[in-house]
Amino acid sequence: MKKIFYFVPAACYYALIFVLSSKPYQIEVEVPFFDKWVHLVEFGVLGFFVSFAFFKSLRSSLKIKINATFLSGISLGILDEIHQYFVPGRNSDIFDAAVDAIGIFLGLLVYWYLSQKMKLKILDKL
Repeated sequence: MKKIFYFVPAACYYALIFVLSSKPYQIEVEVPFFDKWVHLVEFGVLGFFVSFAFFKSLRSSLKIKINATFLSGISLGILDEIHQYFVPGRNSDIFDAAVDAIGIFLGLLVYWYLSQKMKLKILDKL
């Protein structure tokens, strides 16, 4: 039962993404590829939370943890794009899904890097 709680941050954050994706928007920003940067950051954070959940809850190999994180994160990105297809004033874009996948991967890398750094600090104190 405790393992389910590791998924709460990822689930809450994805719920926030879902709610924000449900609203039409008309933001004019003069930054090139601004929407792609937004996708990269929001799915990077999601990738971090999903990584936390799988790395803490699975007693499996690193390869399985990485695959579970990446595949579920990509699925959530695709699900978000499908959802946006049905929201008036929003559009679905395959390139957004690709940037979402890159964000998931970056969030996974950040989580893995920080977890390794913390393990080293703990070992240094022994």
